[in-house]
Amino acid sequence: MILPCRIHRAGNRKRVDSRPLTLVFAVLLALQPAETRAQEAAGSTFEQAGLGWLPAVPVRITAGVDTGYDDNVTLSSNPKSSWFAAENIVLTYDRPGEQTEFFLLGVGRFTQNFDVTGQNEKSGNITMGLTHNFSTRLSFYTSIYAAYQNEPNFQSNVGPQNVRANFFDTRDIFSLTYHWSTRLSLITSYTFERVAYDQASIGDTQNRIDSTLGEQLVFNLTSRTGLVGEYRYETINYDTAPTDSTTHFLLGGINHNLTEHLIVHVRAGESFRSLEDDGDSSLPYFESSLSYVGSNHTLNWTTSYGFESPTAAGTTTTKTLRTGLNLTYDLTSRLSSVAGIYYHHDDNQGGTGSSGTQDSFDLNLGLRYTLNKHFTLHLDYNHNTLGSMGSTPGYSRNRYSGGVTYTY
Repeated sequence: MILPCRIHRAGNRKRVDSRPLTLVFAVLLALQPAETRAQEAAGSTFEQAGLGWLPAVPVRITAGVDTGYDDNVTLSSNPKSSWFAAENIVLTYDRPGEQTEFFLLGVGRFTQNFDVTGQNEKSGNITMGLTHNFSTRLSFYTSIYAAYQNEPNFQSNVGPQNVRANFFDTRDIFSLTYHWSTRLSLITSYTFERVAYDQASIGDTQNRIDSTLGEQLVFNLTSRTGLVGEYRYETINYDTAPTDSTTHFLLGGINHNLTEHLIVHVRAGESFRSLEDDGDSSLPYFESSLSYVGSNHTLNWTTSYGFESPTAAGTTTTKTLRTGLNLTYDLTSRLSSVAGIYYHHDDNQGGTGSSGTQDSFDLNLGLRYTLNKHFTLHLDYNHNTLGSMGSTPGYSRNRYSGGVTYTY
């Protein structure tokens, strides 16, 4: 896990890491395009409304409607198509500061499919980021994400991607950074994840709690390059399935600022997994991220390879290669574009279920046109492809939509 780490320089004021905003963008793109403009807060909503006597509160509310066409609502090899309409609301709170920075994003969405019964969607999620600098040496960081939805998740290892079923997912990171000196830092972190499906037939194999304790030692070789040694201990406990496991990670890596705006993080090493009823195994582990923030565009590219929790029923071991890229680009002062591409390859082994490889691909494309400070128009396209595995068929899906958002 790549956690925020600041390089301390004597005499310079501490700066808060900007990567939580990149994470927020990825969440917005994955959910639906109408929410993207919610982050572009520029001052107090109360002040814009002329209520200058109210205290300045960095709150922004965006409401939107859109309509479109889905050619495979049921996610099956025999697709059923439908026209749909959706309403969504986004609440953004952003309070930067020297000592404490806090960001909160809440999204609610309802989608009605007109031509297929029983396939409507109600979803909501909350993303929160907090950084607090206790002193020039000690800082605390937390990132909390919680969601309830019934659409499958193609961007992370949550559950099966060939069914629509209500589930709750939260992934929370807590870390404490201590700068022993201008060159040496120690980062202690804890990551908690909970996956819970309402449908028992899926929950019996997927409902679980993941906990990971990590320790990083960072040596700043130069003002732009940090060498990293890291150990992680992960436990996965299932509510029902007999596939509990523990995993040890021994990793080395580098944090490098190629330029002022381009940052690269790499971790590589070995992982050792012990399954409750299926022995021990080892696998090379790798993860990387590349982030770029320019004047009119941003880029975030992540890649990982290693053990993941199986999403196929009856499988005990899954080795996954996963990569994803998010891009925003301002074409003009009013017109902007967004793109997201995600791919992962699963190698499923062991157990009594289907074994073999499976590939999935997720593509998001969108255009935004800002009419004024309140109204924004958008056009979007989403494509999903899930390959077959054994007797389980795959599917392909396309969604086309357009709409308008209003920002208070």
